[in-house]
Amino acid sequence: MLDDISNKKILKLFNELLDGISESAQKLTLKEVLEKSKPLTLELFSNNIEEYFYFITAQRVTKSFSTKLGTVIEKVSAILVESQGGTIVKGKPKPFDLKFIHPNGREYWIEIKSINAQNSSNAQTIQERKELAEAAGCIFRLCMYNDDRRSKEEYKLNGAEFWALVGGSKYTGDEVLKLISGLASQISFNEIVKSKVIEFHSQYKKGL
Repeated sequence: MLDDISNKKILKLFNELLDGISESAQKLTLKEVLEKSKPLTLELFSNNIEEYFYFITAQRVTKSFSTKLGTVIEKVSAILVESQGGTIVKGKPKPFDLKFIHPNGREYWIEIKSINAQNSSNAQTIQERKELAEAAGCIFRLCMYNDDRRSKEEYKLNGAEFWALVGGSKYTGDEVLKLISGLASQISFNEIVKSKVIEFHSQYKKGL
């Protein structure tokens, strides 16, 4: 069971995530869109510039969300580790995402990804990090917080296993989901994109 302080910290991080996505879209300018436009892509949307603006803005919002979510999950993991009596290892964890001492006394060096498919192209890098951790007497875990498929490889943890490791309970993942369940009603990605498209189209017509 997560304590109130941890709950508030985690909720604050996710609220900041949503605010950051909206800010990312707002910072995108028409000049930036047009300067970075590729001739082939632009030609494919030449009969409807609004669709092109929607396409580019949606890309920006999606990329911003993916990047920021990864950072949030790392911070949430650290909060959960400390909430169960673990200790975050001081200093930058690079090339890992998080280093911590579990309440069981073992030190873990973990890499956090959304899904296992992200790792298919860097098997060599993963193996090197696994060996690096083991050489230091630590346990390496590759964690997929958004993937429920179990792996035959012990060092790979799916979503439930990952949340249980950092949170100390098999119910941690469900607790986090319950905690953020009301946030979906606070923001509409579609409305963020549509609002920006209207702005771009108006500016574009004035510039013609």
